[in-house]
Amino acid sequence: MRFSVRREDRRNLVVGFIGLISVMTAHSIMETARDTLFLTSLPATHLPRAYLAIAVLAILELKVHERVLRHVSDRRMLLSASLLFGAFVTLGFWALLDELGAWAPFGFYVWTGLLITVVLVEFWLLLDDAVTVTQAKRIFPAIAAGGVSGAMLGSLIADGLLRIAPPMSLVFAAALILALASATPLLWKMPSEVWAERRGSEQGASFTWLLRDSYLSRVLMLVLMGTIALTVVDFIFKSAVAENISAERLGHFFARFYFGLNSVALLVQLVGAGWLLRAFGVHRSSALLPVLIFGGAFGLVLGPVLVFAVALKAVDGSLRHTLYRSSVEVLYLTLDSRQRERAKGIIEVFGHRVGQALASLLIIAAVGVGLSTPQFAVVLVFLVAGWIAAIMSTRHQYVNEFRARLRHGTVDLDLEQLIASDEEIARSKILHALGRSQACDPSPVFDDVLLQEQLRESLLRTSQLLQWRAAMEVEGMAETPDAEVLRVALREKERAALERTFWIMDLWHAEENFNLVWRGLTSDDARLQAASREVLEAALSGSFREAVLAVIDDGEPPGWRARAAATALGETVRPISGREAMEQMVQDQSEVLRSMAISLLEARQPASPISPIEGARWHSKTLK
Repeated sequence: MRFSVRREDRRNLVVGFIGLISVMTAHSIMETARDTLFLTSLPATHLPRAYLAIAVLAILELKVHERVLRHVSDRRMLLSASLLFGAFVTLGFWALLDELGAWAPFGFYVWTGLLITVVLVEFWLLLDDAVTVTQAKRIFPAIAAGGVSGAMLGSLIADGLLRIAPPMSLVFAAALILALASATPLLWKMPSEVWAERRGSEQGASFTWLLRDSYLSRVLMLVLMGTIALTVVDFIFKSAVAENISAERLGHFFARFYFGLNSVALLVQLVGAGWLLRAFGVHRSSALLPVLIFGGAFGLVLGPVLVFAVALKAVDGSLRHTLYRSSVEVLYLTLDSRQRERAKGIIEVFGHRVGQALASLLIIAAVGVGLSTPQFAVVLVFLVAGWIAAIMSTRHQYVNEFRARLRHGTVDLDLEQLIASDEEIARSKILHALGRSQACDPSPVFDDVLLQEQLRESLLRTSQLLQWRAAMEVEGMAETPDAEVLRVALREKERAALERTFWIMDLWHAEENFNLVWRGLTSDDARLQAASREVLEAALSGSFREAVLAVIDDGEPPGWRARAAATALGETVRPISGREAMEQMVQDQSEVLRSMAISLLEARQPASPISPIEGARWHSKTLK
């Protein structure tokens, strides 16, 4: 898999990767210890009570956490302090677990759930503040791979320690790793816009505020349904394991199972998670987990319980903290820092924890009435269907949030007036290019076929200019002053061709304000640029979508952008030399490029001056 890491991404990517791998290593070790200690001391029917206790205590803890956030300007310090506090409490359990009695494993189970809840909320809030949505799509999958790697490493450590020591030793190892992880948050690099957003945003948060917001209420429902379904999956899995695996083998089973599970998750993350997120978008990517759970639930109804229970947990463990988590986190990036903080706090309480409490009550009721696992699986099928529906309901609202950000984020530029004044100029130029004579008509009818032809031509022109510039840069021709001037001219021509592309798209899709998207894309605000890219991904489709996204991706080399755009449009670009590029420019429609290319060719061969007529013979096809 290609993560497309860029220079500006590297620091936060490395820090995020190391931080998450440390946290998840500790959590995986604690998870093996808690499951082993719990199921060897208490029956599996007590699990719903543990889920409920985690939910209730997490709601109380997160309300306190919300108040703390209002008084902490730097989240790096808060995450570091939480990890250090977690290390001390975990160490306390290690020292006192034997003295706390038979219900101590219950308390430790609840503690591990509380700790990972708080730490992951703080971690992802910190990461959301540090990146734009475009950066998130590049680095979230790579950072999530660190989480999976940590879970796999923790399972290996747990299995190794259990060979030479009792399960209690795992608790001490987890505390030590948490203490070491507390240093990583201090290394994050935060953009200055975060502090401005936080100061300028309204204070306070309420559940009513979130419910009034059409987009956030849908995200809440998505998280709520997902939490209920996955809590049911966890109960079915652990109940099946407790019934079929002897108590003395539980520790090694969990360690090896979680290792295998996380190995698969890492493979999924490295091979396809980032590509899926960029190629198929947030909603299709996040829907993959519930779709697979849906299929597994049908398997539970019809097939062997243990096999499908293990398969369901494998799907959950492989995708929940990788592709699914990355996709859901991207949904929050439509908001500014303060709104995101408020929304995530409420959704964490009412989505994750209330969802976990509702699932616990559902499980207790199912056990009380004597439902069998296949019968309970029918309930799971309906839960997952609602989960999938909730995911898809956010699709249009997600894009609309970015459109709103573009509108509000450009008020200082008086953008609407600029667009209004440019509209008739743009319309006249496009109509002239199309050979139209009705530019004076305020409501001309445009031919979609001609607009698509012009759009294709404009994109191929941009691709050609990119390829010429790439050929010059590869050969180092830009080291001479004349070549540098030509390279700058090519950049200006690229921008003009790309702007023409947006004019055409605005005429073709009148319902979408592509002029506004262009202004956001060319602004100096990285978050407006990211919002523009999200709108483009949603508004366009097919080959034009892929070609446009390729040519605007200025983080990639120009040669790659030229090839990707041409390939999307069904053309093939062959590599050319700098001399070939200039020979082709001699034949170009632009007089500026023609004259500069002739001048450069003459400078390279002073004994053989190049006339325009002779230069015409040098032309070779770029696009086959």
